[in-house]
Amino acid sequence: MSSRGRMRTTASAGVAAAALLASLLSGPGAAFAAGSAPTPPPAPAATAEPSPATAPEPPTSAAPATDTAEADAPTGDVPTPATEAPTTDAPAPATEAPTTDAPTPATGAPTTDAPAPATDAPTTDAPTPATGAPTGAPAADTPTPRDDAPGPAIDAQAPEPTAEPTPEPRSSDEFPGDLSPLASFSTQSFTASDIVSDRHMFTGGELSAAEVQAFLQQQVPTCRDGYTCLKDYRVTTTTIAKSDECKAYQGASNESAATIISKVGVACGVSEKALLTLIQKESQLVEDDWPVKKQYDQATGFDCPDSAPCNPDYAGFFKQVYWAAWQLENYRIKPDQAQYRVGQTAPVLFFPGKAGDTCNPTSALNLTFRTAATAALYNYTPYQPNAAALAPGDGDACSSFGNLNFWGIYTDWFGYAQVDVDRVSGADRYSGAVAIAKAAYPGTAPVVYVASGQNYPDALSAGPAAAAGGGPLLLTDPASLPQSVADAIRVLAPKRIVVVGGTNSVSDAVKTRLAGLVPGVKVDRLGGASRYATSLLLVKDAFKTGASGAYLATGANFPDALSAGGAAGSKSQPVVLVDGSAGSLDASTTDALRGLGVSSLTIVGGVNSVSTGVENSAKAITPGKVTRASGADRYATSRAVNAAAYTSSDRAFLATGANFPDALAGSAWAGAAKAPLWVVPGTCVPTEVRTSLKPLGVVNVTLLGGPNSLAPAVESLSPC
Repeated sequence: MSSRGRMRTTASAGVAAAALLASLLSGPGAAFAAGSAPTPPPAPAATAEPSPATAPEPPTSAAPATDTAEADAPTGDVPTPATEAPTTDAPAPATEAPTTDAPTPATGAPTTDAPAPATDAPTTDAPTPATGAPTGAPAADTPTPRDDAPGPAIDAQAPEPTAEPTPEPRSSDEFPGDLSPLASFSTQSFTASDIVSDRHMFTGGELSAAEVQAFLQQQVPTCRDGYTCLKDYRVTTTTIAKSDECKAYQGASNESAATIISKVGVACGVSEKALLTLIQKESQLVEDDWPVKKQYDQATGFDCPDSAPCNPDYAGFFKQVYWAAWQLENYRIKPDQAQYRVGQTAPVLFFPGKAGDTCNPTSALNLTFRTAATAALYNYTPYQPNAAALAPGDGDACSSFGNLNFWGIYTDWFGYAQVDVDRVSGADRYSGAVAIAKAAYPGTAPVVYVASGQNYPDALSAGPAAAAGGGPLLLTDPASLPQSVADAIRVLAPKRIVVVGGTNSVSDAVKTRLAGLVPGVKVDRLGGASRYATSLLLVKDAFKTGASGAYLATGANFPDALSAGGAAGSKSQPVVLVDGSAGSLDASTTDALRGLGVSSLTIVGGVNSVSTGVENSAKAITPGKVTRASGADRYATSRAVNAAAYTSSDRAFLATGANFPDALAGSAWAGAAKAPLWVVPGTCVPTEVRTSLKPLGVVNVTLLGGPNSLAPAVESLSPC
């Protein structure tokens, strides 16, 4: 199935409309790639979908006249399901109603006694269609009629043809939609081989029916008079038996669109967010405040070839949503039957035709599918966007936008489609550090560092030290060890515990209790007369064999040192705290750096954090090998540190820059995982961080801290 789409820019929209909007302005289409589409089972004979007026003619394909039929048309193996004819203007006479529990199959469809298709498709438990499906009659005004009749309204027995209300007629091959939210969407983070993660596609139950309903109402608070928007749509559904792809779907009368989306998501294991995105991509129903019948009939573009009309046996919102989910899951669980599959490198056309033609240069077509979900999307819509589609404007004669639109819509609504975001947090800073330790070290660890959770100075160098030793950094109240921390240490069963700081930071009472948690454990305290002395003790202890380089950060504040902690740990280098206001490095720090044998030094922060005098002292230790990573604020400095330290990473960490505990504990994990840790505002993600994810190859982002530290907007990677 495909929705290639071409941009039809209106004069008012202007050339600034983003290319990814293109297919939102055209009718939906779908095509099985030749030889790739499994045979779906017959569609259930359900109560007819609401039908206030005759559906308009299917949209004319924009595909070239040549070399498209084989790639786009359904294969001949697709059975013709039992017919689900739209209702007419008046209810059918009772004598026309089926008299058995199962409808008579359409010609060529398997009979109810016949074995299931070769693809192990589900049989259909099709009860007698109910009469009086809620279809409704829109308010009948008397303006000039149009070809696209309005969508079904609710709570009336028989629809009447409806004259057009206020909106101007639109051509029959265009669907409406509020396109402005995506009009300036950047495609910079789009990767053709990694459109959506498996988690974002194949996690049914992400949204409840109530949550889907709330989302639909948010998109279209008010529907235009005489029209039924998706938030108000209801229809009677049929029961569909369990299959390899989906659990049984229990039909019911008068089900809302939200309920259908939620139930299908759970039954087929397909995310409700992905289904909403697919509906918007194919028919624009989610954001349309004056939808027409054709949009409901072709809601997901299922069995709608580019080169032929949609299969009427799959017309109707329920069938469209169910069978689209079934198909996506089929691609996942039976990849050998599909044209594209995860890990495979294969050519994907830019435009209908064949490899090597004008639109499809062979050298540019190959993609290696990074996720099963991405492969499924290309099986469903077998075209990738070309360079013109990704650039601002309308694309060119060879541009296809369907899969780009899926990514853009999902990203606009729910955050980056290709990036999984999770959160590790606890009820307080102590249990939060425990949660981080458990995630980083699900088994045991040879060493555990324990630092004060009330103040940061002594602990700023502990993250890279813990990473070097292969263990986590836990936090404690200075006077008493939290029970959650004690329990975690017992599970970790370290051979050594390092207490960070003097007795004002971590009391002897805590140290004594630590000694009794694990039989035979050695407990060492590393604390000096100042934060700088403690830093040097930690560095000398953890990096006994030396280090190729080191990071120098001010000990007067925490953000710069915490940003450096993950980067330093990733490179097996220490963070050394310095008095940034001094005119030079003190002798102890200079001796320690020479003792490490460092060949390069990185100064973290601007001259207000670490003076030029300190920088000059550093240059005397490693001539020509001193760099400064800094920015206008703590967040920009964090970005500079990570930009200099990482060229690739499949994961990343985010922590608030407003407080230290989460980033402190997380720095040890980031260092061990060799992944960047950015400190960010608590309410958004800087655009520069978002755009760094793609070039690094990040597919998983872990938030460190609860919603009070990092708001839900950060979880959706909403930009600053």
